[in-house]
Amino acid sequence: MDKKVKVAVIGGGIAGLALTTQLIKNTHLDVHLFESAPQFSEIGAGISFGANAVKAIHLLGLSQEYEGIADQVKAPYTDIWFQWRNGYTDAYLSASIAPQVGQSSVHRADFLDTLIPLVPLSNVHFNKRVQHVKANEDQATITFMDGQNIEFDYVIGCDGIHSVVRNHVLDSHQLPRIQPQFSGTWAYRGIIKFKDFKQAIEKLGNDLEIADVPQMFLGKDKHILTFPIRQGEEINIVAFKSDRTQTKLAENTPWTFPVSKQEMLSDFADWSESCKVLLGLIESPTIWALHEIQPLKHYKNKTNNVILIGDAAHAMLPHQGAGAGQGLEDALILAKLLENSELTSESIKLVSEIYEQVRLDRAVKVQNTSRESGEIYELYSSKYSDFESVGQHLAHRFDWLWQHSLENDIRTAQVALENQLQKTAIFA
Repeated sequence: MDKKVKVAVIGGGIAGLALTTQLIKNTHLDVHLFESAPQFSEIGAGISFGANAVKAIHLLGLSQEYEGIADQVKAPYTDIWFQWRNGYTDAYLSASIAPQVGQSSVHRADFLDTLIPLVPLSNVHFNKRVQHVKANEDQATITFMDGQNIEFDYVIGCDGIHSVVRNHVLDSHQLPRIQPQFSGTWAYRGIIKFKDFKQAIEKLGNDLEIADVPQMFLGKDKHILTFPIRQGEEINIVAFKSDRTQTKLAENTPWTFPVSKQEMLSDFADWSESCKVLLGLIESPTIWALHEIQPLKHYKNKTNNVILIGDAAHAMLPHQGAGAGQGLEDALILAKLLENSELTSESIKLVSEIYEQVRLDRAVKVQNTSRESGEIYELYSSKYSDFESVGQHLAHRFDWLWQHSLENDIRTAQVALENQLQKTAIFA
């Protein structure tokens, strides 16, 4: 029997776990997932998936798990991603339409819980925090904080914005290490009951679509978003405030912490009654410092046996609801490449260049446009300086992101790998 290819997946978040659910199906691979925590867990609240992310979930074969918990806005608003409104007056500006998908969302923890049973515990190792990675042409060695060293043919870094695996990739190219950068934006977060908000909007006599449809309320240096989670019974709320001249956090400032409702409300004191009622329903708000990393030049190391996916590769701001979706696209392309049964411990390195060629430019574009989108929402962009121009632009801004053909990406990647394997066989 041919020797199995040893593959390490570092990090058990959504991207790492989704990828592992697919890799373990391949008999030519010996896959091990390493998670630094004592168990799988997701911080955060609701997470929104664009049409491209939902497509990736389906192509990964995870549609049954996802659709069982996903929220979709009820008819006749099913195709609406967000309605865009003036945050001071509630005035309707436009809507972004994603046909047959609209606003597809889940609670992060719920999604993770559906993936966990798909990975046998024999393939998972908890309490394994990576200290560093080293690699040569023959193998990659992971050193863990507990002192253990394990050698693998291939290492996939899904270890998030603070990625240790990313340090190795950059070191291998003699590039400076990249640290997360504070964006100047803080985000208040909370979850409320849908029925409470609906009743409050009715009492105000305001447009009921404000409760029934996902909303983006826009204003100067601030914006608020809402979307349903947990079968429409709850609404996920994020209220952003920005000072783009203040992009340095004081030392030891936590990235997230609880805040008072009064502090949050005071930041939006001049906003519409709908917005103030919405925020007032959050009982225990938290605030998050939003960070990103600068776009990378490489997702693979010099010896092509260590690669990055998800936030380790392209941690971005959340303003297009695209961060997790890009991690799922990474996982999809990688899963479709690694399912090739002709791969060996040597030829698996061919995957890295192809993965990078397919994924890097698109992910970098999503990173950059996510930052730009936040500026547009908050009337900070010189191109769109008033509500009317912002509304017109946002109606179709995301079409390129959602309508991208992942099927074409898969075909491009798989054909390239088959061609490389054929060349390798000829010269062997």
